This record gives sequence, structure tokens and C-alpha cells, in this order.
Amino acid sequence: MEMAEVIEISNSAIVDISYDGLKVDVKILLKNENEHIECASYLYSNDEVIYKSDYKYNNRHIFYISKKNAINLKIKVFFRDKENHAIKKSKYYPVLIKEELNYSFSSSNLEKVSLKYCEIVSSKPEAIQIYETEGFRPREDSISYFLTIPIDWSSDPFNDRNWMYQLNAWRMLEPYFNRGNIEDLNYIAKIINDWIYFEKNNVSKWLWYDMSVGLRALKISLYLKCCYEKGIDHQISDLDYLFHEHLRHLSDPKELNSGNHGLFQLHGLKSLVYILESCNEEACSIKSIGSYANEQMGKLITSQLGRYGVHTENSPDYHFFTHKRLIKMVNSPWWNDLDKDILNLLEQGELAKAWLVFPNNKCVPIGDSHTGSAISKLPKLESWPHTKFDNYIGVKVDGYAIIRSCASIPLEKSSFLFFQGSFNSHHHKHSDDLSFILQENGVDLLIDSGKYGYHQDKYREYFLSTRSHNTIEVDEQSTTRSQKYTYGSAILGEPKNIDGFWVLEGRVDHKVNQYIHERTVIYKPNEELYIVDIITNKRKNSLRNIDQWWHFDTNTEVFIEENKVVIETNKNFSTEITSQCSGGEISYHKYKGYELNDELIGWVSKSYLQYEPTSTLRISTILDKKTTILTKFILSQKLLVEPTISLIKDKIITKNSKLSSYIND
Repeated sequence: MEMAEVIEISNSAIVDISYDGLKVDVKILLKNENEHIECASYLYSNDEVIYKSDYKYNNRHIFYISKKNAINLKIKVFFRDKENHAIKKSKYYPVLIKEELNYSFSSSNLEKVSLKYCEIVSSKPEAIQIYETEGFRPREDSISYFLTIPIDWSSDPFNDRNWMYQLNAWRMLEPYFNRGNIEDLNYIAKIINDWIYFEKNNVSKWLWYDMSVGLRALKISLYLKCCYEKGIDHQISDLDYLFHEHLRHLSDPKELNSGNHGLFQLHGLKSLVYILESCNEEACSIKSIGSYANEQMGKLITSQLGRYGVHTENSPDYHFFTHKRLIKMVNSPWWNDLDKDILNLLEQGELAKAWLVFPNNKCVPIGDSHTGSAISKLPKLESWPHTKFDNYIGVKVDGYAIIRSCASIPLEKSSFLFFQGSFNSHHHKHSDDLSFILQENGVDLLIDSGKYGYHQDKYREYFLSTRSHNTIEVDEQSTTRSQKYTYGSAILGEPKNIDGFWVLEGRVDHKVNQYIHERTVIYKPNEELYIVDIITNKRKNSLRNIDQWWHFDTNTEVFIEENKVVIETNKNFSTEITSQCSGGEISYHKYKGYELNDELIGWVSKSYLQYEPTSTLRISTILDKKTTILTKFILSQKLLVEPTISLIKDKIITKNSKLSSYIND
């Protein structure tokens, strides 16, 4: 869609010149990033200067060309030293010309564009008044901020990535689209025109941030539909430019996000293609872009939902978020030609939902998830392949293993254990390998510390860390979340029920941290829970520290006694914890809201960018070549005198013959 030439000047600069039918775009990269050098560009037509750019440090120079001047175009670049004003100039460089764009739109397809397909959040009529009197507030937890035209679209007043994405996705326009009066369309056009003017004269990563671009494209399609419906002309100052730039960015494979953001990019792109009736083939090929969108959407849905229909971004909340929007997307008229295999995968994703919630139907807070309101219209648990014993049911759902009471069991008598072993991508991933959470009788016992939010500070770092999860930490180092070390699913096999005990197994080779972690969970709901951690040291002749972390809800108190730990909640629920280690002595430490400089322990985040103290237990020991740790949770209200499973040296011993046979096989 564009032609470019890259020129190196005197080994000190690279110049990228492109022409897309509307503008000549000159980008100058100074190799030394010398702050004392400023650049200017001249645009020549038939050897005469027709435009000059001033010297500036923002080394992007854009020239808009009318048809009569698009003859024999050349560029010359000038470099000026700020201190002594010495000037160095390049030679002439030709600019290749394209034809006009000439976009036209299909009235029959514009009629089918609607709010529900364009990711417009519904709002009450008073939303416009609130925006105009209080300011832009894209989230409930955001601070209101007045947007006055001209808007600085690159300004980040709250140092908040999410806020910047919302701003450049034109979220402030959604109440106006909901009301849809002619005066609303006029305001929408003012905002769009302001954005166009700013984009033409500035460079910012947020202007073309992946998901924002897709959401903007949907609003462009919807705006044109609204104008058609009202029988009025659009008020966009440079629609050809706006349309062309969005097509160009959204159809560039290099700019396609491989995560759920890419879905919105492709959805927006396909909406633009759908409403197009024709355009100059020199500018773009509608057919080829439509084929690209379909092909990439199929690949992206497959990569997003994996082989089993379970979202691959390590976060149940994003499964609900993405699956809901995928269903809404594919029901839009511009996706009526998707492959049937993709639709079948979406059906599998629907069945997985029942297993990604607590018994109260609220989302499990793994990774960048939060527990919000209860989710309605869930499929039956039994729709997914499962194992059932008595009133309990167990499944493996890709990188998760879940044991829970059947749906018929009342919440106050329910049990729920969720074992996390998913690492398909770095998106929304926490260092929570082989962590798990536990509810008994509808009460939170072992919790995930939460999402917190995307604000880059010490709290975000803590909530991402290994020590904020119910798992093993070696040498006080978090495990990697790098895309390079993804392993898919760490869950070994399906859950097994052996004489009333559920057995779950997982294994992760932490190559960066140089140890292997094998975890076996042996669980008898509402009675006993045993965690067998085997840590194998991959560093030769090196003693290392092991910390096993356990996190409890805010209404919980931890009491460390001589050889055990007692956990008590304000709901009169008591749990006893003891631990044995093959490698020597262990020690218990408790925390609640600990903060020393940048070191945090014992915090939970239950809402966006909020945090509060919570009870945390650390069990510490030493790793030599291999260490086995057996941690016992006695869950019954009547504490058992003798546990079913114990550790002698590095051997797991149990009086249950069937369980013993399986463990020692």
C-alpha cells in the first residue's frame, strides 16, 4: 500500500520517505540521537520548492500534495547544528507517485452497521451531561479529566496505559453515538477532526496503538452509517486520509497484536472493508484486505482459544471478556464468511465457562483477572469431559485443573479447588506457576492476591510476583513470564479420584531459575489437603533457599505455634497447617501488610489499583540437590489427630493402600 526508500546519509542518519497517495511522509532517524541536531525537509515539484518544513527535533515532516503538484516530486533533507548553525544537506531523492484514493461507500451495507456490532458501551442519557460537566472518565475508578479542543492526544496525565488507550479509542464519543442526534454527530466530527489534525503534526505511540485503532475504525464505520441514516453529509475534514491510514495500519501484519487486542484490530478492519463499495486499486485492494482479515481472524481465534476452546492468556476473566466479544463479532454482518471450524471452537469455549467460576458463579481471579459480579447463563458443568465421585466433580481444562462440588450442592456446603498450570503467552501472565486457590463451605481459604492493575509501580510488581501466589519461590526470585519460556499446560493428566481423594499433578521446568518444580495436590474436600512439592536443583554444588507461600483472606488470622500453624476466620472456620521437609529444618513466618522500601508481603487487591493488608504465611527451608516438602491442611472443623499422609525422609507414606499404591507406583 505504500512505497518507501531508506537512505543513509554520511553514516549519521537514516531517512525513510513514503508516499501513500495522500501525503509524502519523511521520517529522519539520527543514529547518534544527537540532541544538538535539528532537521528540515524541502519538497520539490518539477525542480521547484513547493513546501518547506521548519527545523525541529520531532524529525517527521509531512507534506500533503494536490494532484496538480504531484509531478516529479523530490525531497532534500537539511541538518543543522543547534550551537553553531552549521548546515549539512543531502542530495535529492525522488518520491514515487500514486493515484488518488477515491473511496466510495455501499449504502446497503451501511444500513446493516449498528451499535451492537461496533463495541459501543450502552450509556444512559445523562452520560453526556456528566461528561460535559465533570470530564472524561473511561472507567469507574478513573479520575474525571476535562478534554478541551484542541486535545493533546499524546498527553498521559495519570501515567496510566489503560487511560491512554481509552482516550485514543475515542471512548468519550460513545454516549453521543448512543443518543445519535444530529448535534451529537457534529460533536463526534469535531473530535475526529481534532484527532486528524493532531496526528498529521505529531508522533506518538498512542496514536496508532493496536486496539485503539480497531475501535476507532468501528466508530468511523458507525459514524458514516449515522450520517447516511440521518441523510446528512459527513463533517470529517479529510475522510480519505483518515480511512486510508486506518486501512493501512490495520492491514499491516507487523502491527497486528497476537493477543486479544488483535481481535479488535481485525474487527475494525473488516468493518471498513464491509462498508466500502469501491476505491482506487492503487491505494488498496478491498478483496485482498478482506481475505487477509478473514485469514488472520481464523488464526487469531485459534491461537486465543487453543485446541480446547480455552483462552490462552492465562486469565479466566479474559476468557469471558474475549469469548463474549468474539461471539458478538462473528455475529456481525461482515464476518458471515468465517470458516466453520472456527465457529466450532467458539462452541467449545462456551462450555469451558462453567469451570472458570466459583460455586457462586463469580470469576476465578487467576492472572490479570478480577472477581466481579456473578456470571449468568453458564452451561452445565457436565457438558465438559469430567470425572465424578459422590457429590464432587473434577476436570482438566487445558492449563487448569479443578475439583469442586456439584452444582446441586448449596453454596454454604460447597468446596472448590482451582490448580493453575497455564502459560501459553506472556499476556496477563503472573508468576503463579502451580499455584492454586481454595474455598470451603463457600468461604475463601487460600486466595490469589489479585490483579491490581496496569500502573507500573512496586504494587504491580508485587502482585505479578511469585511470592504473592500460593507456590514455591527459590532464592527470592520470581519465575519468568517471558514469551520465550512458555510451556502451554503444566497439568499432568486428568484429575483422578482414589478412594475419595482427588489427585492433581503438575510439573514445570524453570529454566531461567534453574530448578524443576513438581507438585502433587491430594485433596479430600472439606476434610484434608496435602501438597507434595518436589524441587530439583539444576545448579551443581549450590545450596539455595526455598520459600513456600500461602495467602489467606483479609478476615483471617494466622497463629504460629510450636510445630504447627492455625488459621482462623471470622466465620468460625479453623484450619491447621503442618509441614515436613526432606532436606532439614523448616521455619514459619507470618506477615500482614508488610512494607519496607520496595519490599511488599501480605497484600491483596480486590479492585483496580486498590490494595489492602491480608494474612500471608511463609514456610522456609533449604534446597540442596533435591528437596521434598509435604504441607498438610486439616480442613475439618474437628481436627484430625493423625493425618492420612506423612513424609519420612523423602518418601511419602500413607495408610490408605489404594492411595499409597498410586503415589509410589
